[in-house]
Amino acid sequence: MKKFALLSLLMPGLACAAFNPEGYWLTKDNDAKVQIYKCGEELCGKIVDLKEKCRDGKPKVDAETNVPTIGLEIVKGFKSADVNTWEDGTVRDPKEGKTYNGSIEMVNENQLNLRGYVGVKLFGRTSEWRRTTQYAKIPGSETDQSCKK
Repeated sequence: MKKFALLSLLMPGLACAAFNPEGYWLTKDNDAKVQIYKCGEELCGKIVDLKEKCRDGKPKVDAETNVPTIGLEIVKGFKSADVNTWEDGTVRDPKEGKTYNGSIEMVNENQLNLRGYVGVKLFGRTSEWRRTTQYAKIPGSETDQSCKK
């Protein structure tokens, strides 16, 4: 144990595990499931499922572009900045129809914090996402009747 403690002091990289953000994530409040994937050397992500898929009997769409929300790329261009940190990307809020600067920090293998901001990181909002699987349903989505009229 003493040897490991000494090694971690001498080699700081050993003490900090690198997490992989690729995979499926539930957004805050379990509103959506997003797949994060590599696009070249950067990270991107698209909505693959929604808790409520429709509004007024029609599939939900981005407020500004009128593009269907499922399949919409909402995370773009994030570059590795440090261990477990990605910067210089953009994040899209389809409810508001707005795009913000963004950063991603992985707290552990199953939690990432996505921060959206305008101009300066200080003036923004952080959303905590939790890892899920490709086939997992969004809690509560099984009872979604919003597309039925």
